[in-house]
Amino acid sequence: MNKKNCPLSNETHQTLKEMHVHIQLPLLTRILVSVVLNTLVVILIFSGSTQASRSETQDMLSKKISIQVNNEPVKKVFRNLNRLTGVKFAYNSGLFEENKRVSIKAINKSLAEVLNGVFEPLGIGYSVQNNLVLLKPLESPVTSEARTYQPPSKSFNLVTGKVTDNNAGPLPGVSIVVKGTQRGTVTNENGSFTIDLLAQDSILVFSFIGYQNREENIRNRSEINVVLIPENRSLDEVVVVGYGTQKVSDLTGSVSRISEKDIQSRPVSSFQDAIQGRSSGVYVRQTGGNLDGRFSISVRGTGSVTGSNDPLVVVDGIPLFSGGFSTINPKDIVSIDILKDASATAIYGARAANGVLLITTRRGKEGKSNITVSADIGIEQMSNQYHVLTTEQQRRLFVDAFKNTGKNTAAYEDLTNPAWQIDTDWQKLGTRTAARRSYSIGLSGGTDKSTYSVSIGHLDRQGTIRNSDFKSYSFRANNDITIKKRLKVSSNLSGSHQIQHVLNQDSWGGGTYGSFLSSHSYTKPYDDNGNLTAINTAADPYFGANSNPLIDQFQPVREEKLTRLLGAVKADLDIVKGLRFGGSLGADLVLGNNYSYLPVYQIGLFSRPQGSVTIRSGQDLNWLTDATFQYDKEFNKHGVKILVGFSTQQFNTRSATITGTGTLDNALNQLSNQTNFNATGAEVNSGLVSSFARLNYSYNDKYLLTATVRRDGSSKFGPAKKYGTFPSASIAWRVTQEDFARNIPGLHELKLRSSYGLTGNQNLGDFSFITRAGPASYVYGNSVVIGNAAQNIGNPNLQWESARQFDAGLDLSLLRGRLSFTLDYYHKLSDNLLIRTPIPFTSGVQEDPTVNIGSLKNTGFEFSLNSQNISGKVSWSTNFNISTNKNVVLDLGKNSIGDPLQIPGGVMPLSNEITNLTVTGRPVGAFYMYRFIGIWQLGEEEAAKKWANAVPGDLKFADNNHNGIMDEGDKEFVGQPQPKVFGGINNTISYHGFSASFLFNFAAGNKLYHSMRNLNARAVPFNQQLAEVADYWTPTNPTNKVPRASQQSGNTTYLATKVSTRYLENADFLRLKNVNLSYDFSEQVVKKLRLDAARLTLSATNLFTLTKYTGLDPEASSNASLLWAGIDLTPYPLTKLYSMSFLVTF
Repeated sequence: MNKKNCPLSNETHQTLKEMHVHIQLPLLTRILVSVVLNTLVVILIFSGSTQASRSETQDMLSKKISIQVNNEPVKKVFRNLNRLTGVKFAYNSGLFEENKRVSIKAINKSLAEVLNGVFEPLGIGYSVQNNLVLLKPLESPVTSEARTYQPPSKSFNLVTGKVTDNNAGPLPGVSIVVKGTQRGTVTNENGSFTIDLLAQDSILVFSFIGYQNREENIRNRSEINVVLIPENRSLDEVVVVGYGTQKVSDLTGSVSRISEKDIQSRPVSSFQDAIQGRSSGVYVRQTGGNLDGRFSISVRGTGSVTGSNDPLVVVDGIPLFSGGFSTINPKDIVSIDILKDASATAIYGARAANGVLLITTRRGKEGKSNITVSADIGIEQMSNQYHVLTTEQQRRLFVDAFKNTGKNTAAYEDLTNPAWQIDTDWQKLGTRTAARRSYSIGLSGGTDKSTYSVSIGHLDRQGTIRNSDFKSYSFRANNDITIKKRLKVSSNLSGSHQIQHVLNQDSWGGGTYGSFLSSHSYTKPYDDNGNLTAINTAADPYFGANSNPLIDQFQPVREEKLTRLLGAVKADLDIVKGLRFGGSLGADLVLGNNYSYLPVYQIGLFSRPQGSVTIRSGQDLNWLTDATFQYDKEFNKHGVKILVGFSTQQFNTRSATITGTGTLDNALNQLSNQTNFNATGAEVNSGLVSSFARLNYSYNDKYLLTATVRRDGSSKFGPAKKYGTFPSASIAWRVTQEDFARNIPGLHELKLRSSYGLTGNQNLGDFSFITRAGPASYVYGNSVVIGNAAQNIGNPNLQWESARQFDAGLDLSLLRGRLSFTLDYYHKLSDNLLIRTPIPFTSGVQEDPTVNIGSLKNTGFEFSLNSQNISGKVSWSTNFNISTNKNVVLDLGKNSIGDPLQIPGGVMPLSNEITNLTVTGRPVGAFYMYRFIGIWQLGEEEAAKKWANAVPGDLKFADNNHNGIMDEGDKEFVGQPQPKVFGGINNTISYHGFSASFLFNFAAGNKLYHSMRNLNARAVPFNQQLAEVADYWTPTNPTNKVPRASQQSGNTTYLATKVSTRYLENADFLRLKNVNLSYDFSEQVVKKLRLDAARLTLSATNLFTLTKYTGLDPEASSNASLLWAGIDLTPYPLTKLYSMSFLVTF
């Protein structure tokens, strides 16, 4: 397309170029921004096509072409012109003979001249809309040939008409199709159409972007005029906002919706997976390939330091007390509404600082009973694996390591040793291609008095790591009954039972998958009789100290069971017109039971002389009661909706752990068979009592106001600080409801909104405001006995963390809703942070006291775009979102000796050094370590020795304090674990029942500490080393990347083990999250099968990832702690899923 015809102005093009130049972000970020900007340009061009000016049409007709045709069919001329100019032709089938031949010769003629030369002799006229040529009969015949031509002998019913909008304006380009066929036409520039029908009772389907579809039964009519009604589904759509619903057009806060179509579009194990990449401002991180679907969710950044950052999850009105979100069957979910700003979240007060997720499950509808059956069958494979040294490379590494320390290398230079002939692939040995099966059956229907929806589901997943699997069984029953005209009762009941066989995971280098990587390739897993080997026995040379990882993988039994029952009963009573009372009683019960047995064995030097049984049980019970009054009133130009309510929640948590040892026989693997026992347990009761109110006011449907207040009382705080009040207010202006905006071309909806409010966070341990006693051991006489001692120092002044948030947003819809944008800016200030302040060990307590100190800030932009790029027989839509977040700690207060408080994260083994440090002026959990700058080389011996007693071949770090020696002053802040930019883009293309969708998600601006390299990329051969170590430093290979070979101890190994940027990697990524290919069987086929609908879908998940990160997954983060985030401890590997699903409704 010519630049002058592009809907973007020259100024916009210049702005896009400047953005490419001036945005200084990491490489992948710049690539993503470039892709995003160019994608937006393409979308804007496509979406603007229906509003193209007449000058664009004139340019098309003026285009010069050359064509020569001698006695060829007219359709061939159409194909040639399409190839030369891109124009397409639309016409009725009886307009000319099917095999009519024409001749024309044109050299450097305009398209208009060529069209005239072809059609005038045939008595055919035309009009042009963009690149579409509409053919029609001329009002007066031009040639006798045209006058004498008659349609085919088969009888046609010629129907003419006109399509207009509700203001009597003509609608050009409306698609008109005979239902159940491919016969159709489009309206011309006057909205008129002509179409031939084969049957007098044909049904015409009229469709046009931005308008509701309409069907018309012809019934012997020869003329039909149709009025299409504007489609305002996006504005009339109702979203859940907490204790009620609201139309999108009336929203004043920031709310995102994940629709049923998006949730059900691909096989997922948890609802968090369905959210990923779908909503702006919501960062969903898959922390590994765990079979129960382990994810972390943050809404608008990190809102706390030592507290939780998880949003509140509410299912059908019940706030969930504990996790285990995989117990919620995604097949039952019809929508997920995400409340982000203070105006939307304040109705949940003390628990809403991190956002709120409102999950709505499927309910019945009035009508006949429908049965829906779905089956998903697929396979999962590891999406990636590590490359390690071969046996020969590992042998040479041993030789050089022993030479560098003056040790005997004979055992490693003896090529006749059988060990050097073995090359075991431990990763392949311990993993597999796994099967995944999911089934669900749903029944729904009802009458005008009662509706129901019942479903059952089953998920069966093998693990890609052998001896791990996951099974889940679920049911749901939702009912709605109208007892009296004014009284409606509804109930929700769901249950889930999960059984998972787990492995030893997430321990540094010691998890099951990590142990595969550390096992040497020259060792054998089985002996000649097929028995597990000990890898190294007394008779073998000393090649390392690793046990056979298959012993720990296959022998222990680790079984986790989780059961959840979630239910509620609700009554709604219409008291008088406009006034409604609602009351509900709900409960959430979660039962956990874990069993593990470590068996007796003796394999070589490795053994366990006694068996051990551990049983952990837990119970979380949450009771909820709500009572609300809602008043709705419209008068003159005013609309008022008032909600007031009262809520109580009671929580009970019980836990117990019993470990027994002593069995000598693996057949006696129950707790009762043991002889020595150790037991611990706890029970906590807590509660929350709340009152709340919300006012929604609108004037003339264009000026909107929402005011909310909630007051919470919590048992987590002392008597003087139990209660907190959380108010918010928001306003919005629907500009398009103003007279001056009604006739702006292309403008469909424009709304400006702003909000400010206060929410809270009470995520801390129960009863931290009092000093608690707990078990403690001490020496009495010659024995160690158990007594009681203070566990903490109580703080009666503890109060809520609070989050003050400002939001400014814009909702824009163009081209009759074909193109819509949402843009938000937020500024969230969290203060009174709940932080544990370190105190000296001499205090005698086990826990540091929790105090309210400090503050942090999150700011960012959120942008989302939805567009219908192409419509008609071929449909193409795009959904895109991108978000930014800047997190900074403003204040942490002082420590016990008056210095600025610094909060360290966890420490890495071997070096015993921290990776993260939270301080004022930096993001939460910022990475803090030495900066790796290369390898000491020959000729630098003196400086190396002075700096850290190093030698050539050792790692070199930046001397930031310029004192010539290595010390703590050389450490620096080198990045953050949370992304600065993230988002997703989904494209869906449909044609005649076929549909293809492509979902990408991305993140940029964060880093990941690759702990496996910290262990297995040091050129220390006593663990299997990664392939990159093959380039280790020698005098003849002076690399600047890998240190010289060394033994398990010594200064070289010490330096290689230091926490440094050598193991900190860029975690930017762009991932093809999902590809879906589906086919909806035609109406004729499903009727023959006596079905209502049928769909076949092929799906692939996690197909590929573009990243510089060298680990298995750039999203892997093994720690839930915000202070120790961004650490890859080699969790359960991410998988690729290839699946086929079939869904039928009858």
